[in-house]
Amino acid sequence: MGHPVKSCLFVITFNLLIILYALSLCRKNMNETSVVAPTVLQIRYTVSREKLEIDDKFPIVFYSTAYLDHRYPIPRLRVFSMNACVSPREFISAEISGIALSGNKTTRKRVRLRGEPTEGECPWHWATQCFYNSYIWTAELFENGEERKGHIDGITILLNNRRISLTVREIHPKRRGGFTVCIQPVYWYSEFHNIALFIETWRSQGATRFIVYYHSSTKQVRSLLEYYENIGILKLKSWPSFGSLSSTVSAHFNFPSIDSSTYRVGHTLAQNLCALEMKTEIGAIADFDEIMVADRGLLIEYIEETLKNKTFGAISFNHLLVKFDPKISSMDYSGVMNPIFLNRTGPSKTVFNSSSVDILATHSVRRFIGNETTITAAGSLLHYRHNSYTEIVDTVKKPFKMLPSYPQLHIKRIQKTIITVLGSPIPPYNSTLLHTLNQCISKIVGEGKCRSTVAYCKQWMDPLADWIREETVGVFVV
Repeated sequence: MGHPVKSCLFVITFNLLIILYALSLCRKNMNETSVVAPTVLQIRYTVSREKLEIDDKFPIVFYSTAYLDHRYPIPRLRVFSMNACVSPREFISAEISGIALSGNKTTRKRVRLRGEPTEGECPWHWATQCFYNSYIWTAELFENGEERKGHIDGITILLNNRRISLTVREIHPKRRGGFTVCIQPVYWYSEFHNIALFIETWRSQGATRFIVYYHSSTKQVRSLLEYYENIGILKLKSWPSFGSLSSTVSAHFNFPSIDSSTYRVGHTLAQNLCALEMKTEIGAIADFDEIMVADRGLLIEYIEETLKNKTFGAISFNHLLVKFDPKISSMDYSGVMNPIFLNRTGPSKTVFNSSSVDILATHSVRRFIGNETTITAAGSLLHYRHNSYTEIVDTVKKPFKMLPSYPQLHIKRIQKTIITVLGSPIPPYNSTLLHTLNQCISKIVGEGKCRSTVAYCKQWMDPLADWIREETVGVFVV
């Protein structure tokens, strides 16, 4: 058989494989999510991979800290990354170095890390046009019972000749007492009037600690966050751009940059990291325009009482849209004492036991370590979103109080904090920043592109303000 015929057969066979793979994914997606299949780039790249071991040509970036997680019956090594989709059979080789309990013996062990997308599917059905997804890679360790008496000194990812060193942090079941709220990565954020209200309302409901993953914001926002960090109730965690792919990958494939093809800024990666970073047993994930409340009493009292039942691992709070009159962007917070509730549904958010959580999805606990379940709260997620003022919906009566006791005192403290940090008179809020960002997002959605807001909206947002960007080196490594 001549070379042209062979070439023709190869092309036909390859295209048939792509079609069959696409059909199988379509069937999978229709069964699970009723949405469209992956992009052609994702299909072609997945089909073209032959080896099960991930090599140095695979497009991936790692979070620089790995975790030895002792919350499981058998401790697990967990590595976090942004990468293209992989099959359940594929794996990453890694070498761990451990120190025995006596301290005089260093051992090395090679392990296979298996990857899983945080949202349970790849591509995620909300982001089918995005090439990169949040992944957690896992290997069980210390199965013989003896080795667990030592500790891991470090881990090296092995991608052919490329070696990537990660630091290792040990995680144990969390302590009781306290309540940590994680804020998903802050990017192009300008609504400084939300931040003081957010901190004050959550603290009045029992929160004791805040962790904010930070990418970019206006100077006013950054100044307020640093103020709360300086008084010891908030921790800023660096969340810079993901950076470039390795030179080996770039030399062989013309992949999109990670920042340009990741949904938002990899928020599910950050929130799973935050669940490990928090020191308290009770935790929650929220945005700066959200507060959870119970039907009666303080939020923290309701959560602690509910989670005494060890079969419950999380409490899901249904969404309720809220607006204030006057608007808080005018720096008048008097409307917070009597919020206006709007009959509009939206996604829920959860409070969870961080010692029980295995993987968090965007709005729920996707999987627990044990057999725990999620129950629906006797309460609500109050969402004071910026567009609540333009919603044409009915108002509803609800008993919720954002500030359950001494609301006027809390409001005075909010205003005092803003003046202390930003000066008097308080600078007016520039709503153009938010409107422009939303216009950019609408354009992304309208064009059917990956909602990689940081990269795509840069040319829109850069001229509008002196943005403070997180530029810490070494957070993500290749």
